Amino acid sequence: MTNDRRRPSITLIGPGNLGRVLGLALDAAGYRINEVVARDAPESRKRGRALARQVGARAATYADAQLASDIIWLCVSDDAIAPTAVALAARADWKGRIALHSSGARSSRELEPLARRGAAVGSLHPMQTFVRASPATLAGVSFAVEGDPAAVRAGRRIAGDIGGSVFTIRPEAKVLYHAIGSFCSPMIIATLATAERIARAAGIPPVAAKRIMHPILRRTIANYLAKGPAAAFSGPINRSDVNTIRKHLEALREVPGARDIYLALARSALRTLPVRDRKAVRKLLR
Repeated sequence: MTNDRRRPSITLIGPGNLGRVLGLALDAAGYRINEVVARDAPESRKRGRALARQVGARAATYADAQLASDIIWLCVSDDAIAPTAVALAARADWKGRIALHSSGARSSRELEPLARRGAAVGSLHPMQTFVRASPATLAGVSFAVEGDPAAVRAGRRIAGDIGGSVFTIRPEAKVLYHAIGSFCSPMIIATLATAERIARAAGIPPVAAKRIMHPILRRTIANYLAKGPAAAFSGPINRSDVNTIRKHLEALREVPGARDIYLALARSALRTLPVRDRKAVRKLLR
């Protein structure tokens, strides 16, 4: 398919948040993106055309995609991977080609229809959050790769070329691996959204709440990264200040759902983090 003297050409399927960042990173690293393939829906086609212009690629839909690249990379939602593979299987000669997807939770077997037609299949997932305003860089990001040997080799090379690091994941471990990301980003956002609701109940407006939360959040993350969870853990649970915890639990009844979240996180802390009087706190949390 390719040799070491040149980088493989790539077709990106799915110009969403991940596809956009990935496409720009690949282009900056010198990869030739032949096509950006979008769904036949106005917003998807608009995003596909915009990304294609940025990377010098052909904008296409599933109906007119040429699929002529060395690597076909699916950046679609998890549930869409297998149906997309089925739809693409008869559209091209897959022998000697590589097909990748970027799901963190699904294995390369989602691409089985393409494997049966001769493709080497794999998954290459960056452990990063992607939103509309996400910067177009993957430098320093860890990628999990698994699949057929040729696909794994290609994934390792790509991750390295765009400045990431890469490790092999067992296919059966991918769901747990992906759950790590959920705790590192969306669950943190959900917790901070709850903190904002608590701030509103205390009469603190959202802008002020963000200003108040910023220093403690930044310092907490810095402490965790530098020292680990045990050394970064502080507050009334760590000190076993049961009177304060009791007052928290009572006051949080004013904010729907917040007390349940507090209890779940406090009980988790009891299992894994340093607590001065674990027995007293455990009794209170019952």
